Order: sequence, then structure tokens, then C-alpha cells
Amino acid sequence: MKYVLYFIIGGTVVSVSTWAGSLGRSWLAAFVSTLPTLTVLTFILIYQNAGEAPTIPYAKNLLHFVVPWIAYVGFYILTVNRLGFWVALVGSVVVFVGVAALSKLVV
Repeated sequence: MKYVLYFIIGGTVVSVSTWAGSLGRSWLAAFVSTLPTLTVLTFILIYQNAGEAPTIPYAKNLLHFVVPWIAYVGFYILTVNRLGFWVALVGSVVVFVGVAALSKLVV
């Protein structure tokens, strides 16, 4: 049952972001998408299921994805007009995974 709740919460965030974006309210859509709702929920659920200690490495590992996320969004912004939506989106995901993998090797 708890996984159904997780699914509903995640779907709600995506739905609200999509709705706001489709209305041309890109700032609101971006805000909802990056609002730490899912990480707050994850902190709570990890804490409830395993205690306080596992929340610390989770939080530290979140920081490893800041640079890959910036590379992901930056690549999309720089390429979407040149390469088209789908190529830019797939390329952005590849950039994210690549930068994340490289940062894992470095750190």
C-alpha cells in the first residue's frame, strides 16, 4: 500500500508541473518540479523505515547530482533549437548519466 502512495505523490508532482507548463507558466512548472517535495518525502520514509543514520548518506549523495543536473539542463538549453526536442532531450539524459558516472569515479 505504501508504494501506491509513493506513486500517487510522484504522479501528482509531475501532473502539477505539466499542467502549469501547459498554461505557459514555466516558472511555476520549474518551481514545482524542483521543489524538494520528493526528497522531503524520501527523507521521511527512509527515517521511518530505517532510522536517522541512513538519511545522512542519502543527503550527501544528493549533492553528487548537482553538477550533472546543471550539465543536463544546460545541454538541453544549448541544443534544443539546433537538434530538435527529442535529440536534445535524449542527449541531455546521456550527458547527465555521463557526468554523474565521471563524478562518481572522481569522488
